[in-house]
Amino acid sequence: MSNEHPTYPNPTIIESVCDIHFRLPQGQQWKSSLAGELFKHIQNEYPEMEPMLEMGLQLEVGPTGAATQILPQSQKFRFKHKVRPIILQLAENSFSISTLPPYQGWEVMRNDILAAWEQVIDILAPEAINRMGLRYINRFMMGTPETRLGEWLRANYYIPNSILHSKPGFFLREQVRLDTENVLIITLGDAKTDLNSGQGAVVFDIDRIVEKEMSLEQTIFQSVLEQLHTDVWDVFSSSKGEKLESLLRGNSDE
Repeated sequence: MSNEHPTYPNPTIIESVCDIHFRLPQGQQWKSSLAGELFKHIQNEYPEMEPMLEMGLQLEVGPTGAATQILPQSQKFRFKHKVRPIILQLAENSFSISTLPPYQGWEVMRNDILAAWEQVIDILAPEAINRMGLRYINRFMMGTPETRLGEWLRANYYIPNSILHSKPGFFLREQVRLDTENVLIITLGDAKTDLNSGQGAVVFDIDRIVEKEMSLEQTIFQSVLEQLHTDVWDVFSSSKGEKLESLLRGNSDE
């Protein structure tokens, strides 16, 4: 366990996702058979392939207010690892690697991302990456309905003090444009109360994105990946209070 990015014995991460958008060489069109080619390449580790149709929603804000537009359905292919909680998804010009509990730490996840992306490069031969994101979704129980979020999290540059004193029903979503190429999206919300325990749950979602064209060269890819993870960790580590730290370390009294 490194001091910079510790691997906790009781992580609150319910999903971590690396999302990569890429550009195929000029003249090469996306076709669903590419998913079959990838499956042949990875089926020893990922023996299950599932085609999916996904409907997208897009929020548009104009002079008359906000409106939701339904986007055309897109096809995705999902690949499940034979023993580990890892899911790969391939769609037109995008690929993602999702890790479900138990989260085993950044070193393990980074290696899984690098290995899976290398397989995509071998089969699809993309020309460049044009968008890349790293998202961590945390969820934890925080006590009775009278418990306030301020007992678990701290106010900082990202989280206002007001939400820490809110009663149940709080919700925060902020999208920060760090510069022309970098985006940080933070969602912090009150999830449903657990009916068995009566405890309220919190979802703390951190999504760090870079939007620029990047080479496929591995040292560049890994450097960007490490920076995204460092930024996600900076948000989480500056937000967690002592009670959440205690939970992460697996103390039995939390």
